[in-house]
Amino acid sequence: TDGAETGAKTLCLRGSIGTGYACAGTISIQDQSQKDAMLKPLFDISPLRDELSAGTRILTPNRRLARQILSAWGQHSAEQGQRVWRQPSVQALDDWLDQCWQELQDRAYPDCAGCSIVATQAERLLWEKLIDADEDKPPLLGGSSFARLAQTALQMVEHWRVSLSELASSGHEPCVHWLRWREMFYQALAEKKLLTTGQARIQVLEAFQQGFLGRHPRLLLVAFSNRPAPLLQEIIAEAFDTHDYAPAGKSRASQFQHRSTSDHEEISAAAQWAKQQLAAQPDSRIGLVFPNLGSQRQRIERTLREVFSPDYALPGSPHRVPPFNISAGQSLADTPLINAALKLLALQHSPQPLSFYCELLNNPFWGDADAEQVVRAQCQLLLRRGDKPQPGSADLRTTMARAAETLPEGDITGQRLSRALQAFAERCRATALSSQQTTAHAVRHQGAQRSFSTWAEEFVTRLELLGWPGSRTLDSIEYQQQQLWVDVLSEFAALDRATDPVDSAAALRALSRLCRERIFQPESEDSPIQVLGVLEAGGLAFDKLWLAEMHDAQWPQLPDYHPLLPVPLQRRCQMPRSSADEELSIARRLLEDFQSHCRELVFSYGHYDGDSERQVSRLIDPGLASPFADDGISTALQFSNTPPANLEKIAVDQAPALLEEELPLRGGSGLLRDQAGCPFNAFAVWRLGAEPLPEPSFGLNPMERGNLVHQALELFWAECRNFEKLVSQSLNERDELLTRSIDGAISNLQKSRQEKLGRRFVALESQRLQALLSTWLELESRRAPFSVVGREQKLEVQLDELAFSLRVDRIDELPDGSAVLIDYKTGQTTIRNLSGERPEEVQLMLYALAIDRPMAALGFGQISANKGVVFKGITDRDALIPGANGLDAVEGEATWPETLMIWRERLDNLAREFRAGEAEVQFYTNAALRYQNHLLPLNRALDTLGDVEEDGDDAQTG
Repeated sequence: TDGAETGAKTLCLRGSIGTGYACAGTISIQDQSQKDAMLKPLFDISPLRDELSAGTRILTPNRRLARQILSAWGQHSAEQGQRVWRQPSVQALDDWLDQCWQELQDRAYPDCAGCSIVATQAERLLWEKLIDADEDKPPLLGGSSFARLAQTALQMVEHWRVSLSELASSGHEPCVHWLRWREMFYQALAEKKLLTTGQARIQVLEAFQQGFLGRHPRLLLVAFSNRPAPLLQEIIAEAFDTHDYAPAGKSRASQFQHRSTSDHEEISAAAQWAKQQLAAQPDSRIGLVFPNLGSQRQRIERTLREVFSPDYALPGSPHRVPPFNISAGQSLADTPLINAALKLLALQHSPQPLSFYCELLNNPFWGDADAEQVVRAQCQLLLRRGDKPQPGSADLRTTMARAAETLPEGDITGQRLSRALQAFAERCRATALSSQQTTAHAVRHQGAQRSFSTWAEEFVTRLELLGWPGSRTLDSIEYQQQQLWVDVLSEFAALDRATDPVDSAAALRALSRLCRERIFQPESEDSPIQVLGVLEAGGLAFDKLWLAEMHDAQWPQLPDYHPLLPVPLQRRCQMPRSSADEELSIARRLLEDFQSHCRELVFSYGHYDGDSERQVSRLIDPGLASPFADDGISTALQFSNTPPANLEKIAVDQAPALLEEELPLRGGSGLLRDQAGCPFNAFAVWRLGAEPLPEPSFGLNPMERGNLVHQALELFWAECRNFEKLVSQSLNERDELLTRSIDGAISNLQKSRQEKLGRRFVALESQRLQALLSTWLELESRRAPFSVVGREQKLEVQLDELAFSLRVDRIDELPDGSAVLIDYKTGQTTIRNLSGERPEEVQLMLYALAIDRPMAALGFGQISANKGVVFKGITDRDALIPGANGLDAVEGEATWPETLMIWRERLDNLAREFRAGEAEVQFYTNAALRYQNHLLPLNRALDTLGDVEEDGDDAQTG
């Protein structure tokens, strides 16, 4: 190193040159083998060689380009045989301005002595507080929704040097409110000796004007598609004797165009193209540019992983850095590790949706997830059965304690987890009490309020009580997330200087916002494939470049005016996104930059956006050829270099035959119904025990409503008993009996529920049932005479050595001794389900086979407010029951004995299939898919049967 250079540093490069920030000093390379292994830099250094050799300062719009220029210069120096060379002056514009500000601080510049720049989050919180406290603000306007707008408006006014008098006289009403907030904001900052970034930049400008900061001879601005803001241009003019913009390259790329059907297909085509190009030329540098990379990052990364690492999602696959670089990181709050921390801290606030607790119980980043897997699953099941769509944290603790009791003796995992949740709750209560005891004023007005630094320590302690980040050793990416979390906590604690103490809810909101706004980008080695946004790709050099989303709605972009500032002023000052002409100029400059920095350029776009049709941008030649040999299809099969695998075919339609030790089977008619609908589903449900997870709902669920109808009618007929008593009652007597029956049914439901139903809810439900059942009893009064001889009566029937236990809702006896069987239903019914070799509704058929009386009629009592109150059934007699069809509607001219023989043969066949283990994934009835979609992960019907479709709104679980 050059000893004359104060603070000089030597960087030993491993893999690539200049990947860190620019620093004063020299660079060295260790050996020739490392130099040969380096990837080609993403910048053509040849136009800047003379400027860099002469010591010209280079400023770029972003850090990525600055690093690539340093890398290219380092590789150039190494190729010249140099082993040590001086680090050139290359920085991002913002980094250089921050360096100037730091120099003012170090040299105690009088105008900024003791001042510091307010953090972005602290600035936002201050805006929120001021806006909320403004009594003259428009009604319903909240600080949380307008703070960001106010913040960006101030940045634009400061950097574009806008006159306040012009803003005040503009007549733009939102601007009037903003000017009032601005004065209060500046005053609050001054009291705390804080400055905005714009104010700090003005201090830098004045320091150059006064000669406090020395001028530099020359500046070169590289790859600026937009001119810097006027304030920054003034600083540059005062800081440098001369400055210029680097000229655009002169080379022109070979251009192609690809039209995909949709955006998803476009991403897939880009990924397959990149894989194809890399296979043909492994040393090439390939760029994939997506204008909306930030919003589409997850979809793009998933598609690229599927193409380059198809096994990444398989169980046991390591969580490794992908073989490509995506410039747009993801929000830290969305990373699994930090998302778990924020959810754990949110346990202090309840109630929460049931899904919140289920996700938390399935999260591996707290406690000992592997050892606690059983008790967590049991806790989740108990929560789902608790009839609370929004449980509280106390419900979680109570349920976890109950789940721990179900574990075998000696298994303490549940107790350990339960104690951790209890310790967390006690810590939260203790914190609230200690805060409230500070002063009486705090109790009356502020509640449990603490400084941000105190909350940072408190949150760390609470997470430790819950065992975050878990017992498993973190992998490389998770460890990087944890380290960034520590940085965020430091920034969170630093909010003390700008804002007042807050309660726990406000503190957690601020921490969550910091995590959402902090971008996590895993550290990785350089890759030949770079996935970039438009502005990030500016100035970089590629061998092959793919520009996506080049449709007419994207290129050029439409203006996007700031709502708090007058539009004419934004246009006159040429603020960002304020002019269609400027957006057109920017789009053209970017395209020229891309065309001059690569050898092959592909434009692509998705032709359809939902139902709307898009066209290629008018800035693109529509006659360009396709980059593929066949432009018709851009699927993975077209470009894949992997030969088809030799797969072993395994028969999955035959399960082991039913064993004696498996008898007796649980369930009744449902077993044969499922076997008729889909044999595999019957096997999964009745032999493997698969069942849907319960989903609590507000009020009563459909099953509870159905049970109320059943119990109310059971109680009614227990007292009424026959047709004669029904028709002999007056309407008042019938209503009184029905009311007592409904009250009894609701009382029984209250006993089975953990929570009592409110009086208002009970009254409304009673009114609903009264109206519904009165209509049904009116229909019953028009029947032929009968006596009710069976209510919820148990029956048994034997089919092919299988015994089935049944419970029939109601059995009526006619004067001649024949029977009428009625099954109450509160949904849509049809008797068409009784016919066919694989009947969809076997319950009534089993009832008819089990009863030892001659049959007169059977059917459904449909009692539904939506579907109607009717009887749907079959009978061999005229005028027996209103609405009943003839027996011939099911089995043609067959009599009751013949019909029963046909039914027994069909049900025997189904029982024989089940006993033999037939488990084919074949849907014979619509209900098998419509009402059993919770079994799709097991039967994989949507993966194997291309013609299976769900029925939209009719598809449901249960």
